[in-house]
Amino acid sequence: FGFSDIGFLDTWTPVWRKERAYTYQTNFSKIFGAHEFRWGYEIRRLELNHWQPETANPRGSVNFSTGPTINNAQNTNLRGSANSFASALLGLVGSYSKSIQFFEMKTRELQTAFYIRDRWQVSRKFTVNLGLRYEYYPLINRDDRGIERWDPFTNIVYFGGLGGTPRDAGIRVSKRLFSPRIGIAYRLGEATVIRSGYGLNFDPLPFGRPLRGLYPATLTGSWVPAVTTFGWYNNVNEGIPDIPTPDVSKGQLTLPTNLDMGPRSPWGGMLNRGYIQSWNFTIERKLPWEMVGSMAYVATRTIHQMIDININTAGPGLGISTANLPLAKAYGRTIGTNMWDGWANGKYDSLQSSLQKNFTNGLFLRTAYTFGKARNFADEDGWVGLRLWNWGPMIDRNYGPAGYDRTHSFTTAWNYELPVGKSKKFVLANRALDLVAGGWKIAGSFVAYTGLPFYVSGSGSSLQCIGCTQTADQIGPVRKLGGKGPNDPYFDPSSWRDPLFYFNAANPVYRPGTSGWGTLRGPGYWRLNPAIYKSVNVKERYNVEFRAESNNITNSPIWNNPSGSSGSMRLNADGTLNTSIPNPLQNFMCITGASTGRDFRFGLRVAF
Repeated sequence: FGFSDIGFLDTWTPVWRKERAYTYQTNFSKIFGAHEFRWGYEIRRLELNHWQPETANPRGSVNFSTGPTINNAQNTNLRGSANSFASALLGLVGSYSKSIQFFEMKTRELQTAFYIRDRWQVSRKFTVNLGLRYEYYPLINRDDRGIERWDPFTNIVYFGGLGGTPRDAGIRVSKRLFSPRIGIAYRLGEATVIRSGYGLNFDPLPFGRPLRGLYPATLTGSWVPAVTTFGWYNNVNEGIPDIPTPDVSKGQLTLPTNLDMGPRSPWGGMLNRGYIQSWNFTIERKLPWEMVGSMAYVATRTIHQMIDININTAGPGLGISTANLPLAKAYGRTIGTNMWDGWANGKYDSLQSSLQKNFTNGLFLRTAYTFGKARNFADEDGWVGLRLWNWGPMIDRNYGPAGYDRTHSFTTAWNYELPVGKSKKFVLANRALDLVAGGWKIAGSFVAYTGLPFYVSGSGSSLQCIGCTQTADQIGPVRKLGGKGPNDPYFDPSSWRDPLFYFNAANPVYRPGTSGWGTLRGPGYWRLNPAIYKSVNVKERYNVEFRAESNNITNSPIWNNPSGSSGSMRLNADGTLNTSIPNPLQNFMCITGASTGRDFRFGLRVAF
């Protein structure tokens, strides 16, 4: 009281959520000669009901500041908790904040599909699978009305189904979502099979997630004094004022320029649902020792990935004033403004190999290796924006390695019953010796991955592009030093410079750095996870199994990526490190964190 705000400070609670999903599916099949036909229908109804006015907390927050009890022109060191406490004793409130749920966030949507498939045994060696799937995703609703949409050209919000606004608020969805699929398998002799396939799949993303609570679902109010010197907002007895609410009954209203749609709005017209094309070509061969090996090319292409783009941006140099923003010029909007649609694309190409031995002679083994490359504009779908650049001419710079892309991936798993003990190859005649040495199994897994991509950042003052992030200039070749820990660089930091280092304030030239997203990769990691099992039969009815397992038995760390802030280096005028001060690198290109952990699990299982 006086030392901290009055009110529950977490803004995301309380929350009430009731989500329901109804599904129905039916399938039919018919064999007609060499053809096996299969067809079916499915329908899903998704309901979302959320009460969560999370922007400033529905309970409200009361803050007692130092303003009423001290002259702000005095030394700031003299202000403190005692002044806030004195303000509270006087009942003089410095500021309030509160949020309300203007309408409960509800979405209702259907997802329907019909498919037909023919598995055709052309010959003993040749099989063809042909399929076609039709999907329809009607536009979501708010239970009792339609969805909302904001028009950035007019600054008008349309409320579907209210007033004279049509229920779809001017948004259309496609009714021509056909997904073809084809797969073939051809046997070359008794030991080799060639497989290939192609498929197109529409993204079943429920729109209720990204469009859960558009304006004015949650309204936020904040109240501060007009003056800070000896100033306060009101007396605590007067309480938190009411938050003004808009009239949406006419189906349209003007969006206040200091508010967004929370946090995105779909465009009018056709809303493009994303889809993924995938294809593969695989050669599979039976090998000696009951093993099967395969080599495959696997690829996907993502079209119309649904992401946000901030359309209220200004190019290099124009960010020195929000007055240069296009919507500020149109009607005074100076905040970020996200529009949502199937903007982006992505691709994945890989060579995959595997070797598998089914459980025979006490041994199971599975090994896989992938050499792959994934590239995109953003790593998620439906709830994410561009990585670094929203200004139109720079948007293509976002396209690069996916944040989860690992060039090399290797995994192996095994389970081996040692051939010692009762009913094994090497039988132990001595009962005591059999109890100790017989019935053991060893199992486990091993994984190894290369590192994840990252970029080197620079100071935004040398770019001044609203909605964009500055990158560093690469001035030398990439040299891996391999250091780990503070002041021990992983890459040679002299290969990068903050563009601000060359910036001339008297004759400014605003430009992006020469490096881009994903030009570097951090360290990879590996983990060994062994296990041993011991099984003992106690008489005829009982079996006791002891288990010991470990995850990351070597306690190998997963290192974070190096710090990529080039502007943190302390340099001399000639660009050399200023070694006269401690830690001139400021940990630029240094790894200062890792996640690790090793655990052991022991168990005893009795079966009877």
